[in-house]
Amino acid sequence: MSDTDRIAILGGTFTPLHNGHRALLHSAFQTASHDGEGDGHVIVGLTSTDLASETRSDPAHAELLGSFDDRQDALTATLDRVGDAYTASHEVVKITDTFGPAATREDADALVVAPEGKAQRRAHELNDVRIERGYRPLEIHTSPFVVAEDGKRISSTRIRNGEIDVHGQLLHDE
Repeated sequence: MSDTDRIAILGGTFTPLHNGHRALLHSAFQTASHDGEGDGHVIVGLTSTDLASETRSDPAHAELLGSFDDRQDALTATLDRVGDAYTASHEVVKITDTFGPAATREDADALVVAPEGKAQRRAHELNDVRIERGYRPLEIHTSPFVVAEDGKRISSTRIRNGEIDVHGQLLHDE
C-alpha cells in the first residue's frame, strides 16, 4: 500500500456471506480504486464474536454466527475472488467496537455502508466521532440493495431463518 492509496473501510459480521455482502465489497473496491494515485486499499472490519453477539437483533442468532476464524477465512476467500477484478489491495481486521478502524484511521477516505437506515445513522455518528478527534469526515458510499427473488432484500437474518439462500432464492418448505 502506498501513501497515495485511497482507503475505503467497511465492517460487519459477514455470516453467512451473501450476494448483498458481495455488492458491499464491490462498492468498497470501486471506491478505493476510483481516483487519484495508487491502486487503492480496502479495509474490512470483521466483528469479533463478542461484538457480533452483542449486536444481534435476535440473540438466538449469536450461536449461529460461527467462529471468528471461520468467518475470517470465508471473508478472505470472497475478498480474494471479488478483488481480482480491481487494482486495490485488501485486509481484514478484527473489530471489537461498533466503529472499528473507521474511527481511528486518520488516513481513511471513505466508508462503504449498506443502505439500511441503521447503517446510515451509524455512518453519520462515526463522522461526528472523527470530527471530534480532529479528523476529516469520511465520504459515505452506499452500496445498492440486493433483493431476493421475492423482491425483498437479501439479509443474513432471512437466510438464518430459512426463508432464502445466499443467492436470494426462496427456500420452500416441502
